[in-house]
Amino acid sequence: MRFTQFKAQDEVKETLILEMMKNKVRKNYLAKELNLSYPTMLSKLEQPFSFKVSELLLLCEIIKLDINELLIKY
Repeated sequence: MRFTQFKAQDEVKETLILEMMKNKVRKNYLAKELNLSYPTMLSKLEQPFSFKVSELLLLCEIIKLDINELLIKY
């Protein structure tokens, strides 16, 4: 179970980073928009399951990613 969770977390992380790159969204911009410090933003991107639902919703909106696809996929 734990291995599956880590694998899924890594896949979510990769998806988020790819979408950020596609839409040219920088990490410091996301930190500002999500009202997080830059180090906290980096930490949460490393472990995307640590995002609050509200943060994840806003993040997906900013990077133009359908949250339903993200959640269903993993």
